[in-house]
Amino acid sequence: MTTPNADRLPKFLRKAQTVRPKPRVLLALDGNSVTQTLLETALRCCVQLTDRLDILLVNSPATPIALLKGLLIRLEHSGIDYRLASTDGVMADEVNSYLRRFLGITIVVIDNLSSLTVNQGQPPRQMQDSGHQIISLAGLQPQHQAKGRRDNAFAGPLVKLMAG
Repeated sequence: MTTPNADRLPKFLRKAQTVRPKPRVLLALDGNSVTQTLLETALRCCVQLTDRLDILLVNSPATPIALLKGLLIRLEHSGIDYRLASTDGVMADEVNSYLRRFLGITIVVIDNLSSLTVNQGQPPRQMQDSGHQIISLAGLQPQHQAKGRRDNAFAGPLVKLMAG
């Protein structure tokens, strides 16, 4: 059986063949520092990056369940398929362990780059060398919020890739 010549396919099928799937993303959050603002920033960033999101919550006992519930509902409404995992330990070690277990993740979104270098885990440079892009949400959160009004101004571009 031969495959039909691409020129003979209907236009919508030719276009479907050229569309690349969005990358798989890992959102790594420190349960001790999760805030509503951080989750809103993470949502905005991840919606633009992927339709398949892995969420790793490290040291989660301090994280209010209502905050996470709101994020998960908004992800579903945005059409994003997600997997939620929770663990205790050092952020860098847990992220590296997750990346070894679940292949196919190409982008790591983290609340703050310092979370990856605080203890004995691999420094971000080694993650990049293994093909992972690292995005920090630290500079993406709103600069200020006027009283009674939400300000959508961000401190930087929506996606800041760590300089290599």
